[in-house]
Amino acid sequence: MIDRYLIPEVDQIWSDQNKINTWKKIQFYYVETLEEENIAPKGVSEKIKNSDVLKEEVEAREAITNHDLASFIDVLQEKVGEGSNWIHYGLTSSDIVDTANSLLINESIVLVEKFVNDLLLVLKTRAMQEKDTKIIGRTHGVFAEETFLGNIFGNWYLEIKRGLERISKSKEGISFGKMSGPVGNYTVVSEEVESKTLKKLGLHQEIFASQIVGRDRYAEVLSSIAILGSTFDRIATNLRNYQRSEISEMFESFKEGQKGSSAMPHKKNPIGSERISGLSRILRGNIISGLENMVLWNERDISNSSVERIIFPDSFHIISFISKELKNIIENIHIDYEKINSNLEIAQNKLISQRVLSFLVSQGIDRDSAYGEIQKALFANTSYDELLLKVKEKFNLDVPNFQIETIKNFDDENFSKKLN
Repeated sequence: MIDRYLIPEVDQIWSDQNKINTWKKIQFYYVETLEEENIAPKGVSEKIKNSDVLKEEVEAREAITNHDLASFIDVLQEKVGEGSNWIHYGLTSSDIVDTANSLLINESIVLVEKFVNDLLLVLKTRAMQEKDTKIIGRTHGVFAEETFLGNIFGNWYLEIKRGLERISKSKEGISFGKMSGPVGNYTVVSEEVESKTLKKLGLHQEIFASQIVGRDRYAEVLSSIAILGSTFDRIATNLRNYQRSEISEMFESFKEGQKGSSAMPHKKNPIGSERISGLSRILRGNIISGLENMVLWNERDISNSSVERIIFPDSFHIISFISKELKNIIENIHIDYEKINSNLEIAQNKLISQRVLSFLVSQGIDRDSAYGEIQKALFANTSYDELLLKVKEKFNLDVPNFQIETIKNFDDENFSKKLN
């Protein structure tokens, strides 16, 4: 990930050194299990645990072997010395790499959960604050009826919450490892050794494994990330629309000294929301790569490997970055209440069309006739008073003054319950 969008905590998880440390952790628990099963002599696992394997050492060895995991094994064996032949005993590279990936992905999901929960807290607070703020609702970008800004924020909150639940649930699917050797047939090591080792790592066995952990599990994680990213994109796109000059109801904060344009000093651009929209496209693209990686030859090939080295760190960087970005936008958003009310006034004669229609239908007027009369009047920009007059003349009915009726939102307790 380029520095501009890099999240330090994610970078630490997916760093080469942490990956090597995770490989070593797996080798330690594996050999420890071999010792407990009286297959390997006691003491080797402790020597593994106390050995430091540096990424520079592995990289230097890889210049010869052209195989990063094999290079790691070589360096670790050199460090351990006597008894090192039990390192990687009966295993293949994927046993270590895929098991490590499951641990790294799980660790990354926990981090994402923290960032998204921080965002949810801010959004829930904002929804409660704006619970009774009336705003014009729009469908197809066109005036529809009154709604509440709190309802809009609440809608965003619940969709993000569902997205987070999908990501959290994907931990169940990715919490699988494999230590069954080449093509997964337990040629050397028993199923019991695998089970016992994976349990120490907090993972389950991949039953009927090929040579790898199933890439459908990886695709599920990437899909859940991209779905949440698309929710962020939807919110960001709407925020960009609210900031349009002709709408001007909500704005991203603009700090002292910030410039919206290199040429036009008057510009305040929604760059944070635009950044979210742009980065979300990468997450959606990564789904395609994840799905392609499911299609491997027989028990395995490594066409997936190079892709996964990129898409997993990048996806976790991006979803973490845009979670923090959206939190900052919502937390510091400027709401122009005067403009909101002004737009409500402009739309006033449109807002009651459904209520007038429903009233006429309830009085026995044919729906299509009533609809056509109201539509014709409002398409001609007829004022509300003129509309009532036309309806009375056409159908000989007095229509209540819906304009003075106030739509009600939920009380605080009810509203809060809906956010849970």
